[in-house]
Amino acid sequence: MEKTTRDFGEILIQLIDKLAGKKSDIKLSFQDLTLDTGMVKVKLNGSIVLDVLYVTEK
Repeated sequence: MEKTTRDFGEILIQLIDKLAGKKSDIKLSFQDLTLDTGMVKVKLNGSIVLDVLYVTEK
């Protein structure tokens, strides 16, 4: 499972990098997403919208 999470994170970073500066949003939708922290197991439904914005440092 760790490899899948890392791969997903790397893909998401690549998407954000390609869309930055193009006034793009990324919408992540999920249904019956199970988060298991060991002590608590939670099922989630919904979506997250990421506004992609890059700021250059001076």
